Formats: sequence, C-alpha cells, structure tokens
Amino acid sequence: MNQTVVALGMFDGVHLGHRVLLSRAAKIAHAQGDTAVAFTYDNHPKELFSGAFSYLCTKEQRERLIRGTGVDRVDSIPFDAAFAAMEPERFVDWLNARYEGGVSAIVVGYDYRFGAYAKGDTALLGTLCRARGIGLTVIDEVTVDGVPCASTRVRDALKNGDVAFAQRMLGRPYVLSGEVVHAKALGRQFDCPTANLDAGAQLLPKDGVYATMLLFDSACYDAVTNVGTNPTVGGRARTVETHAIGTSLDLYGKRVSVAFLERLRDEKRFETKDRLFEQIRRDAAEAKKVCETHKKGVYNSERLC
Repeated sequence: MNQTVVALGMFDGVHLGHRVLLSRAAKIAHAQGDTAVAFTYDNHPKELFSGAFSYLCTKEQRERLIRGTGVDRVDSIPFDAAFAAMEPERFVDWLNARYEGGVSAIVVGYDYRFGAYAKGDTALLGTLCRARGIGLTVIDEVTVDGVPCASTRVRDALKNGDVAFAQRMLGRPYVLSGEVVHAKALGRQFDCPTANLDAGAQLLPKDGVYATMLLFDSACYDAVTNVGTNPTVGGRARTVETHAIGTSLDLYGKRVSVAFLERLRDEKRFETKDRLFEQIRRDAAEAKKVCETHKKGVYNSERLC
C-alpha cells in the first residue's frame, strides 16, 4: 500500500524557501512510489492568537502554487484552539493516522515549530519520527541576496514598498487577487478608467504608485496601480486602483489579479483633479516601459496567478 510523504508548513506566499521544501517532499515521495501531500492550515496561527492577519496570497493562489512544485495534494484544515493545544507527540500520531497507509516521511524547514505552545522543534520531531519509523528531512535555510528567505521578510519588503526584493524572495512578482468593486468612477471622466480591486485579507504594499500587470481572463495588460487613500479626491479608506494602459475594460464584478513589478513614486495630493490625471498619464507612460522590460518572454497569466 502506498504511503504518504508530508510537507509541513503554513506556506504563506509560497516563496523560494517553501518551494525548495515542497519540491523535496515531492521528489522523495515519487522516488519511492508514495503520495506527496502539503499539510497546512486554512488560517494562519497568528490569526487565532492575535486577530486579523494579512496574507501574501489567497487560498486559491497558495494551492495552485504549491501544486506547481510537484506536490500531489494540498491538505488544509482550520487552525483552532483545540488543534493549537495538541501536544507534539499526539500531533505526530494524529498525522500518521490521518493518511491511509500511514506517513513514510516528513519534510520541514529548519525553523519548524509544532505542538502546544510551539514547544516542538526539529530535534524533538526527529526523536518522535525515529520512534515511529518515519523518515525526517529538514531543509536548510534558503537565502536571497544573503538574507534568509521568509514570509516575514517578504511582508517587511512590501510594507516598505520594495516590491522588487519581494519578487526575488517569491521567485515571481507579488500578486493581489480579488473582485473589482464600484468606486467613484472619476477616471472615466478623464479617459483613464480604473478598476478598484477588493484584495480581501491580502497584504497591501506601501502606499504609492506602481508599474503592474493586470491579469484577467487569461490575458495580461500593462497597467499602473495606485495603492492608498486617493487624497486628491478626498478618499479615506485604502484602495487598490489599477488602470489598464491603452485599453478600456468592463471589469466590475469580475475577478482579476494585479502583479506588482516596480514602485514608481509616493502617493501625493494634487491641487486639482486635472493635475492628478495628468500625472497618472505620465505614470502610465513610465509604467509601460517597466512592463515591456519585465514581460519579455518571462511572465504570463499562469506564472503570475
């Protein structure tokens, strides 16, 4: 009977370190005729203990990206108080019993913690696995530009507006996905229509103007995106407004993705709406140059989604 090789982690963002771990799990499983499963959670543990949490990708994005590493299946469960209180030993037994045929091997990162109060580490996991005849592979630290690759560092980069560094950590541009919702529609009055994206629980990059790619219906469009409160028109809530350069798309109610390529400038307040949209046109021209440089045979809708 086939067994299961389990990769453990939250895998938020599915950055380069995650991809190394997941790919290794798939390689181990397939070499011995087993099934590779990524075991993860519907919600981040920090959300249970600290409240609202901003994610680096949607659940759909995460599963698609995980499966892209060669893993056969994603097993995602709610992280609740009962699960958080599970002792390390019980967790390993629970995991081994969860899959038909049992677990043949577990793959984790070097800093993996588990069990009640996160008191389980890789050393304890190794002891528990050996006692149960389960193999354990611990993935060493993966670095980018000499810095450990981690979801927290991707978040820090995005909060600082450094989407280029976030891209290097992720191995792809950072992408926001969601439904286009109604806004003030002022852009249409200036021949500069924008799509107002509801990004849900995803982390928004630092306020500012960015060169982006708009992905909709398997097509990519050069775009310019403003993240912020739109102070010129009296905005208060943070929004993500994207203008597809050189085209007019009817996107209300549609689900789209926006890939962030480069930060162009800070958001600022203009004296008039005319000056605002004059600047948007200049931003669009600059963004188009960035898009042309980035997309040459490199990015497509499958890669960015």
